[in-house]
Amino acid sequence: MKSEILLCFFISVSIFGNAQVSPATNYISLDISTSPQNAGFDYDSCFTIGDDIGMSSVGMFQNWTNIETAPGVFNLFLFDVANFYYPANGMPVDLTIAPIATNQLEVPSDLTSTAFDSPTMINRFKILLDSIKLHIPALTLSSLVIGSEHDIYIGANATLWNQYTTFYDSVSAYAKILWPGLKVATELTFTGITNYNTFAQTLNTNSDYIGVSHYPLNTNFTVQPVSVLAGDFDTLVTLYPSKPICFYQYGYPSSTSCNSSDALQAQFITETFNVWDTHAANVRMIDFTWLHDLDTATVNYYATYYGITDTVFLEFLRTLGFRTWNGNGTDKPALDELRCQAKSHGFNALPIVCNVGVEESALAENDFTIFPNPATESLTINTNSKNKECIQIYNSMGMLVKEFDMMQSVQIYIDDLPSGLYFICFKNQFVQAEKFIKE
Repeated sequence: MKSEILLCFFISVSIFGNAQVSPATNYISLDISTSPQNAGFDYDSCFTIGDDIGMSSVGMFQNWTNIETAPGVFNLFLFDVANFYYPANGMPVDLTIAPIATNQLEVPSDLTSTAFDSPTMINRFKILLDSIKLHIPALTLSSLVIGSEHDIYIGANATLWNQYTTFYDSVSAYAKILWPGLKVATELTFTGITNYNTFAQTLNTNSDYIGVSHYPLNTNFTVQPVSVLAGDFDTLVTLYPSKPICFYQYGYPSSTSCNSSDALQAQFITETFNVWDTHAANVRMIDFTWLHDLDTATVNYYATYYGITDTVFLEFLRTLGFRTWNGNGTDKPALDELRCQAKSHGFNALPIVCNVGVEESALAENDFTIFPNPATESLTINTNSKNKECIQIYNSMGMLVKEFDMMQSVQIYIDDLPSGLYFICFKNQFVQAEKFIKE
């Protein structure tokens, strides 16, 4: 029996309609983590990377206990720095204050047994807001987020949901008195906002933005295919059709322990913008998590903090970054893709070439070209090799959608295909796989 050999070129042929995500109506944010080994690669260096990409706001996260370090004792130095730094750089801030952070209660020590709907708890948080307000008179708040992934801590406890809702309604109304015009949100996980929909809908009654964190993972912390994003975005928009959705945490690890890779992380960025274009009117902002991979000490800290030592979970945390940690850090393909997506949507004008990947020397060696990329109605494939029987196009879910006889040059019409990421494969030819990164 003749054996057929399929070798797939990882070619991101992105087929676009009219892009809808725009800096006029949508925000790109990036968590400016500063993990590089070289301390000389400081926050300014990291901020410049995000600023060059075209981020429209930056996230600032503080647990309540980081600010009120003991009952009535406040450490507001970080807010003093933020009040100077971000206005000087023309950057608004999405400020998250977490009385609950994921699975941890983060209230001052004298309040750990106090109900969230207690006047004592509510008044203490209002005093916290008063203190913060005094230290950031020049800072523009793009939004204030009260609580981070607290559905994990609350679970299915109806009493805790009701107590937290009372707390949130009271302190968010007070925040709007302190900052007239302020937009307020509370951040739930994608799983929590969907699984606890009744509680979440009540909690978000007075929210200006619907805050969500989203990492498409299975229960064992391995990645889900990027194709789930379309359904996930559809679900959120269906649940909240009339309020802007903000992803305050949004990421995809690159570790092989999570069944992922650098290439899949980049594909996640590609698919994100494809789906975001469809829902640009509903999804206001995505805060990509985070700029750098984590060092071992930080990963160990989180293992202790969350009480989770599962190695796959820790690899998920470690490899969420768009840059590596060693030295000054190096860019992963996902960061290049984010730059290019941001450029194609008008967020930056970087002098970068986004229609081909970095392996141009290998392309010349194989004498293979594809144009245009991205494509709208048709694309042309050229090769000098005579040994390819046919070409096949697969969608991002691995389904064969087109097949053509291969000649030196072939024009493929793709106007009948929906927008998305596609892969081109050749039969019966060993060649080096090359990745094309779309604009």
